[in-house]
Order: sequence, then C-alpha cells, then structure tokens
Amino acid sequence: MPRTILTLLTIFLLSSCMSDDGYDGPVDMTYWDIATFNGNIDGRAQFTVRQVNDSPEATLVARTALDTGSENLAGKRMLIRYVPESKKPYTSGTITLQSASTVNQSPTLIKSMNEYTDWARDRVYLYSVWRTGSYLNFNVSLTYDKEPRIFCIVADETTLENDYPDLYLVHIMANVTDYHDRRYYASFDISKIWERDNVNGVRLHVANSNLDKDIFTFDKAN
Repeated sequence: MPRTILTLLTIFLLSSCMSDDGYDGPVDMTYWDIATFNGNIDGRAQFTVRQVNDSPEATLVARTALDTGSENLAGKRMLIRYVPESKKPYTSGTITLQSASTVNQSPTLIKSMNEYTDWARDRVYLYSVWRTGSYLNFNVSLTYDKEPRIFCIVADETTLENDYPDLYLVHIMANVTDYHDRRYYASFDISKIWERDNVNGVRLHVANSNLDKDIFTFDKAN
C-alpha cells in the first residue's frame, strides 16, 4: 500500500493513566527527532534540535551522559527519543532521554553527475524528507545488502549558479540485488549549497519508488 510522503517527521506517542471511569487523558508525550549531539557537557548529554525548516533551535539536556564508548560523537546527527520535562516541545530545557542512535550522515558532495550515471538505478522507498536548518533529513527503506554502497547527497556542479541548484539523493549498491528492505534514517549537511548568496532554495531529486513524486523543492523563505 503506498504511503503518503510527509515533509516533517515528528512522531507523538501518547500514554495515559487509567482511572475508575476510564482514561484521564495524556500524561507523557514522547518525541522522536533527528538532532545534533553537542557532546556530554558537565556530565549530561546535550542536543540541538529544530522542529522544521528555520524554526528556532532548542537545546535539550538529558539527566545523564550518553554512553559513547571510546568514540567522540560530538557534532554527529542522531535519532533521539525523549520526553521534555517542561511538557513544551522544541523548547530549551531538560529532557528524559529514552534512546539515541547515530543516523547515516555526510556533507554534500559537489561533483558532476556524469560521475553518477547510475544514481537512480537502485531506487529508494521514501517515507519522508524534511529540512531543519541546513540539513536535509530522510526516512527511507533501502534494499538490504552486506556490501558497502554509495548513499549520499550530490550537488550538480553545473547548477551551482542557479537560484535553485539541483541536488540528488544518490543510492548505488555494489550489485543489483533483489532482497528484503530495511528502514533507515539519514541527515545530510547541505550548508555548502544553502549558504551561497545566489541560492533561494534547492531542488532535490530522488529515485523514489513510493508514489510518483521524485522532485522536492525547499525554499529559503520557509
């Protein structure tokens, strides 16, 4: 069954208390967002998050540090599940952090698309794509394969002087594979394109197997 493409990912899970007369109403609202991990600061995990587009940034501070092992994950994009203790979404403050994991991420590559003639061969099933600041975020299904693949955003260098440069979600597997799909999240930094003076927005091309939409326009004004 095709699923509607959304331009914003915010999943609300409501939990309620039961009284003798039934449900009293919502108690906690759990949020899922792709955020930037600022690091463990003063023993507490800190994240920066935007709701969508150019909405104000909020700084979220967990009660405890995030166990990152020996890795330095500061600056990494993560999918976090949390409850704001103030009950006010996208407002700086303390959160109850329930989970956090890194997502696929990389800066935008500026190249000729002649180097990626197979960019649309291995199509993706796009659930949602949305912008937060200078990041493009994705919720997609990709065919599973244990071999490495190319999965990145490429800006067509011949379009950089346009008002709306062309970006491509490039997905090229090592081999043509017919196997099961897995759900992935990704967040790509497009600041090298987005912050150019001549740019009013970007046009994103996706080899999308969900519905018929394969070009998405993001405006700076939104």
